[in-house]
Amino acid sequence: MRSIGSKVAALVLLLSMSFHAGCFVWQRDYEAKTGQLEKDLDKARADLEATRQRLDNALRANADSSSDIMSSKARMNDLVGRVDEVSHAIDELKRDVAATRTELYARIDELKRVPLPPASPPVVIPQDKATHLSQLKEAYSRRDFVTVRALGSEYVNRYPSDEHTDEALFMMGDADLADGRPSSALGTMNRLLKLFPRSKMLDRTLFNMGEAYLMLHDCQNAKIAFEAVEKRFPKEKYGVDAKTRLATIAQNAPGLCAPQ
Repeated sequence: MRSIGSKVAALVLLLSMSFHAGCFVWQRDYEAKTGQLEKDLDKARADLEATRQRLDNALRANADSSSDIMSSKARMNDLVGRVDEVSHAIDELKRDVAATRTELYARIDELKRVPLPPASPPVVIPQDKATHLSQLKEAYSRRDFVTVRALGSEYVNRYPSDEHTDEALFMMGDADLADGRPSSALGTMNRLLKLFPRSKMLDRTLFNMGEAYLMLHDCQNAKIAFEAVEKRFPKEKYGVDAKTRLATIAQNAPGLCAPQ
């Protein structure tokens, strides 16, 4: 009986050991498979995330491309509109030029039919300085602008340092201003200021420069000239007149000043 009991006990022990060994092997295989599945799952998740990222990038790129296309189309439409506007402006300009050309041709034809006035005799320049200056003043007083320019120019050339040379320059510039030649007047008066910065004609010269600039609708430079007169000669006639001109410029009446 003991022998049989011992054998049974040994058999039970052997079966128990085999069961535990089998469980251990099964658990190890399960853990290995589970680990592999988790790795496969992680890889699948990583692949899915990468795919989603590429899809998002593709969608954004497509959206940006669509936006660029729309922006380009808008710019093209704007350019087409501008081209149409420019073409219309060119057509209007062509019509204006044609009309102006027709008017000029008509005036030229009219002038051709008008007899030219007889040419003025050449101005004789006196050799004596005193006579020269006297004739210059006489021509200036009777508003003989051609003679003033001829006598004045020669006086300045002959006597550049004379005490009356600044006066000769002033009469030339003032004659040009009265004759409707503001640009020429400004050239002469600028020459006077450069050669004779302390001239006795300074107040009238600066005032006339302001007047010349106003004739050219250059209110900015006219204002500078009139302000100089008002500042240097506030109580004299030209200083008072300059203040009046400044008030007129400040009102900015239509047609007085050219657009800046």
